[in-house]
Amino acid sequence: MHSRRSLAVVALAFLVTLACAAPAPAAVAVGTVAPAFSLTDLDGNTVSLADHRGKTVVLEWINPNCPVSDRHAREATMTDLVAKHRDVVWLAINSTSEESGELLAPAEHKEWAAERGIDYTILYDESGEVGRAYGARTTPHMYIVDAEGKLAYNGAIDDDPPGRKDKAARGNYVDAGLIAHAAGQAIDPATTRPYGCSVKYAD
Repeated sequence: MHSRRSLAVVALAFLVTLACAAPAPAAVAVGTVAPAFSLTDLDGNTVSLADHRGKTVVLEWINPNCPVSDRHAREATMTDLVAKHRDVVWLAINSTSEESGELLAPAEHKEWAAERGIDYTILYDESGEVGRAYGARTTPHMYIVDAEGKLAYNGAIDDDPPGRKDKAARGNYVDAGLIAHAAGQAIDPATTRPYGCSVKYAD
């Protein structure tokens, strides 16, 4: 009989497989200008990518109802990077459609974020317009935008889709990319295959 952890790993791997196999919008190529956007945060304030021109920006596609996205939140994968790279702007984007039944109301989203220790900005993209513009496929799906507004990285957060490795043993692509970029070096790899639950876009 499988243990609960084994069953969870199998289920998670199945979700990852489904997400990777699902049809998805075309990805934005690294080296091209990152699509502009203006979205509202959980407090109803408007936040634009242009507000942060001149700074490195990380975009994280997020969905609290996705077990992969929630796993990374519980393991502090993103919040640890936010603390480590303090000069980087971190924006999470939720492109989950309201019709999917998975979109949390702002108060619920804020409660979830507080429980997970997330204090960076979370933006709503219910129409999916921004997610489709970037070609966001999964939660999480990660992007690094450089100070000139060009895409420097597109792909997975790390090299451990099933979450079987210890956190310290994972190769974190975003962490390595930010370190290389800050040192004036090319990000390598600049593109990887994202994993997680498929983004629940509006039809």
